[in-house]
Amino acid sequence: MDEASVDEREHTARRGVSVLALLSLIVVVAGVGIALSLGRHPAPLAAAPAGSVALLNPTPEPGAGAARTGDLFSVADDLATHEVLLFGGVNDWDYTWGWNGTQWTQMHPRVSPPGRYGASAAYDPETRMVMLFGGRTEQGTPVHDTWGWNGTGWVQLDSGAGGPTPGEGSDMAWDSALSEMVLTTASGVIGAPGATWVWAGNRWARPAGGDLPSGAFYSPMWFDPTTHWLIAVACCEDLPPVSGAVNTTWRWDGGKWSLLSTPADSPQSASTMALDPALNSLVLCTCDGSVLGAAQLLAWYRSGWISLSATPLPVNGGVEVTDADRHQLVLLGSASSGREPGAVPAEVWTLTGSTWQRIDRPVTP
Repeated sequence: MDEASVDEREHTARRGVSVLALLSLIVVVAGVGIALSLGRHPAPLAAAPAGSVALLNPTPEPGAGAARTGDLFSVADDLATHEVLLFGGVNDWDYTWGWNGTQWTQMHPRVSPPGRYGASAAYDPETRMVMLFGGRTEQGTPVHDTWGWNGTGWVQLDSGAGGPTPGEGSDMAWDSALSEMVLTTASGVIGAPGATWVWAGNRWARPAGGDLPSGAFYSPMWFDPTTHWLIAVACCEDLPPVSGAVNTTWRWDGGKWSLLSTPADSPQSASTMALDPALNSLVLCTCDGSVLGAAQLLAWYRSGWISLSATPLPVNGGVEVTDADRHQLVLLGSASSGREPGAVPAEVWTLTGSTWQRIDRPVTP
């Protein structure tokens, strides 16, 4: 066998090992839902110059096509553009999409955040931008940079130096009562408390006394317009030392978190939550369940959770978001049949009464 053939076989083998390693990482992350960050600093990012704006060239896409299971993409309702914005996720990495209620449009900005999954996102009505924080890159590196989508492109707002812990496991929400953007992050250390951060215009500031009890993930988080509280749900993981924080519900007052609901009265699992305008209440979904259709829906009414009756969840790994322009709760999720890179990023469903209806393609009777 000549040297060229040997080199080619060695290169192919190395590439196979690299792909296998990446797939193994994705499987682990999808299996546990939102994982704790490893707490190590990321490599330097190829960031956009300060004040730069990325241009886009929209490419409309049809509203059909199956999505990949466990995409871990990031979504937010962009009130400035009247679209639901979706960024990244496994298999799409640095793609930006917009949903206008009828179809998906893929954007082609000249500058994008480094491709990632597990980032958090929320709309800032004061800057009229969708903010994106953290996550983990395609190479598996945890990051803690912050970006803003201004309707025409991405601009980097903060590199992350001296700020929140890098990686996935964060959640972000706008507190309408206090007019501030709030971010919760995992500590990166087993048994250590979670951290709360507030956006100070050009960086994240950590209020003294704003830590969350250890022993749980604090996701999801959303503002409740009825009580005018920003609410966070602690769930899912009971890590030593046991603190009693698992399966609890909390409210933010601008300086500290207060317990609203004990483990006996809170959801035993939680992966996504958003406001249902039709109900005028927060609806929580245990959408990260491993069995398709087995998810539970609960609604927050002033001081407690109640179960909602609904048809089985139609997708895997769904993410809820409020589509304010269409006055509806939207579920973006992955079909079980898989999809190709660059295809429509997710199926779109809405809850009408107690029935899930798909709205990104004509419904076949």
